[in-house]
Amino acid sequence: MYSHTPSSTSDRILGTSLAAFSILAVGFSAFVVGYTLTRSSLQENTANANVVHEGVIPHEATLWQAVGE
Repeated sequence: MYSHTPSSTSDRILGTSLAAFSILAVGFSAFVVGYTLTRSSLQENTANANVVHEGVIPHEATLWQAVGE
């Protein structure tokens, strides 16, 4: 038979604290992984953005950038 014994207040506080810490740890880990993947993806795209494709007209700002120099 199952018998329920009431838990003490300190047990409940400890359980709640561990649950909150676990949630924060998982959330922080997800943030770090997402941030790292986003940064690496943006770096890769930036490196490929400087390649000049034939037949593509560059933006006006790149056409005028040598004027002020």
